Amino acid sequence: MLNQSPQLSISRHTRPFRRKQRGANLAILCAVAVMIIGFMGISIYTGLHAFIEGDLQRASMNAAMAGAAAYYGKTDGSGKPTPDSGGAQGIATSTFNAIVSNSSLGGFSATATASSNDTNDSITITAKAGIPTPLLTPLGISSIESNAKSTARALRYDLTQFTGPLKIQPVDGNIGSYSKVVQLTFPLVDGPGTDIYVEQDAAMQQGYVLEACNNTECYNLTPGATKVGSSQVLTVNGMPVVYGTATFDLGKAGVRKASKLRITHCNQFDFFNAGAGPTPTPTGTPLTIRRIYLFGYAGTCVDDKTCPIPAGFSPVE
Repeated sequence: MLNQSPQLSISRHTRPFRRKQRGANLAILCAVAVMIIGFMGISIYTGLHAFIEGDLQRASMNAAMAGAAAYYGKTDGSGKPTPDSGGAQGIATSTFNAIVSNSSLGGFSATATASSNDTNDSITITAKAGIPTPLLTPLGISSIESNAKSTARALRYDLTQFTGPLKIQPVDGNIGSYSKVVQLTFPLVDGPGTDIYVEQDAAMQQGYVLEACNNTECYNLTPGATKVGSSQVLTVNGMPVVYGTATFDLGKAGVRKASKLRITHCNQFDFFNAGAGPTPTPTGTPLTIRRIYLFGYAGTCVDDKTCPIPAGFSPVE
């Protein structure tokens, strides 16, 4: 009996200790579980964040490019393109929203704000998206934010920078000699306002017809021509013909996109001199187009102040 008493005493004292030990182990297990879930969440959301940020960056760049391409969406009285930064910002924002509604970004409350820099005709899109993080809620993190920022500037493409002035020398009996087809390195897409500027000298303004072409068809743009300066838009043989410098809007002719331009001599060997005429000229005098500018292009920028200009392009103004 004397030997059993100490053993019973020890057994009674160890039971509370064991219960405390089990409680401590449970607390440690819960803490470890939270840490594991946290690490899993961090791993999952790090990958998701990178994926969403990539989509957000692409959407913001496409939206900035669309806005910059429409930066010169108005024209003055002479048909010259003029800036419309407010309209360009609106187009950039609506483009971003359209991309979001048709992509994975639609489920992450992606939004964007647009701004402009009139010094370099650029549009900047600043975008963000929220990513819910339920696995990180135990760590006090309910969501993380993804951000992107892109800038693009308005540019014009100088088609004649590489070809030089375009000359059309008609040859009697050779129908092909009355036209010249110019392949566009970069497709021309209809945008707000003026899309094409064609320049002749004020003297020797000979008549021509401008067409926009794809691989199979050509569409006459001359009915939508706006004369510049002393130029004339006349009807010759029942067809509108431009004498001199003019601007053209693809949309007015119902054309959305062109991969080529075709310029055709109007088969009249008279010309206007600074708006006066016509005066007969020998058939040997070629129709000369000094410059062709194409509008509605945009280039990417490093930021809203640094915008390198690609070869063949130039600022709109």
